[in-house]
Amino acid sequence: MRIATVSERGEPVWGQLSGDGLVDARSLAPSLRSFLAEGGWISDLLEYDGPIIALDGARFMPPIPDPSKIWCVGLNFEDYRVQLGLDHLRAPNIFLKAPSALIGHESSVGIPRGYGTVFHEWELTAVVGRTLSGASEDEARQAIFGYTILDDLVFHEIELVNRDHQQWAKNVDGFAPCGPWIVTTDELDPSQGLAMRRRLNGTVQAESSTEEMRFQHPELLSFISSFSTLEPGDLVPGGTPPAGACGAGDEIEGEIEGIGVLRVALADRDVDPRWQVVLTNG
Repeated sequence: MRIATVSERGEPVWGQLSGDGLVDARSLAPSLRSFLAEGGWISDLLEYDGPIIALDGARFMPPIPDPSKIWCVGLNFEDYRVQLGLDHLRAPNIFLKAPSALIGHESSVGIPRGYGTVFHEWELTAVVGRTLSGASEDEARQAIFGYTILDDLVFHEIELVNRDHQQWAKNVDGFAPCGPWIVTTDELDPSQGLAMRRRLNGTVQAESSTEEMRFQHPELLSFISSFSTLEPGDLVPGGTPPAGACGAGDEIEGEIEGIGVLRVALADRDVDPRWQVVLTNG
């Protein structure tokens, strides 16, 4: 089942995709996040028959536009670790990404001018469906509602040259494209190995598989829940395969087998040049 949130005449509408339309599920709950928080689950949506919203003219939003947290993980794909020549970490390298950076499929990302190269990191992302605190891997597995794609965009030179500014380099407005939709766990099992592709202007730049993940999502959610309570609607990207450069004027795509393609365009954006000193160590 594919679950999406779209903007239709300026109003967010969520529900199951069906043919060329979306089954409006707002009578169950105002949003997918609230539906999950109230105990809703996949079976409730399978049995639901609501009005159909035509997708013509609708704009995709992030499937969950308002998660309380986005917990990301670094250095979790073996192929990228080997390429970078880095050692294994004993525990997952976890960091937060701001929900305010989220945008939807086929949106435009404004790239602030003068801050260097943007890297495109495309990541299989678990959608938490149940509250988790101190959860076992099995409890975490059962609490995953579904999976989507999130692009963890970052200013690459700032991340490498001046790590004091690494966090904002990942949290620029629009630096978390997400979607196009969620595929529920009754239809998708990443542990079986899902093919992943990254494209720049229509050309494949990298290929990988979820088999390259050192820590699968149940392990990641269990680890995170040992110190931070995960709430329904939270997003947990699973790390990136080999990333690559992009910039204003480019179109980037992240594809994951069983989910589809997340596509956004990158545009130039003016900023105050006095703050560009963050590119140096001085």
